[in-house]
Parts: sequence; structure tokens; C-alpha cells
Amino acid sequence: MSHYSIRKLIQDTATGLQDDIHYSYGKDTDFNQEQKNRFLLVNTSLLTATAGYRVNNVSNYMKQWTVQMVFYKFDREDSTSEEYSKILDQTDKLVDQFINDLNLYSQDSDSIVIQGVSQQPFVKVMADILTGHMLTFQMLVNDTFDYCKEC
Repeated sequence: MSHYSIRKLIQDTATGLQDDIHYSYGKDTDFNQEQKNRFLLVNTSLLTATAGYRVNNVSNYMKQWTVQMVFYKFDREDSTSEEYSKILDQTDKLVDQFINDLNLYSQDSDSIVIQGVSQQPFVKVMADILTGHMLTFQMLVNDTFDYCKEC
């Protein structure tokens, strides 16, 4: 699968979680957040891949894509642990739902394996005062060289 295909799969899965999600792809610093403070925000960092051959280093070309995403919401500098815990509860649920939805797709498609899933909470980070969860995982993808026409 191409970079485009992986990126679109992640985007479609994330935006399908609920209606009020604002999704972006790229560096967090490029994401203009100021007018989106009523939304749940999901950003996927730039995808990186390691390529190789699965069978005797000569056949079955595959890529392992490393995916790092953040699921967050605007917080307040003076929020209490009870208040930011509600944001963490909400973003944790989204992370679980995202991985489960992506896993369902991978079960229908024999060409994707999700592995190495980890999740880390963060509270009141960056100048925008964001609270949520960082999700990191790898997607092991067989490459059939069937690229989409839009790629």
C-alpha cells in the first residue's frame, strides 16, 4: 500500500469516529488550532516507513509504517484534575474505538497487521493548553504494487 493509501485509511477511520472531529495530517506546529477549540482534534504526524522482504530477504516486499497520532481537546490552565480527567476519559474512548475500527479493517484485509500499540496521556501541554492521548503503533503492510490512480 502506498503512503497515500495508508494516510487516507487513517484519516477515514479517525473522521468516522464521530461528527465533531477535526482531523489533520502533518506536524503539530502546522496545525492552526485557534478557531477549532470546540472540536475534538486528531492529528497524525508525518508517516515513516521501513521496507524489507519478509521471505528470505528476497520476496514478499513489505513496509512497516510507524504511526503517531494525538487525540486531544483544548483545556484551561486553571482546570482541575476532575475537569481534565473527563477529557482524558473522552480521548481514551476515541483511541480505543479508533484502534478497534482499524483492526476490523485489517481483519477484512489480509495485507495489514497492526502491532506495537502504545498510548500515553498528556495534560495541559503546549501553548494552546491541550489535554488528551498520544497513540503510537506500527502497521505492517504487504506491498502488492497496486497503487491507486490518485496517488
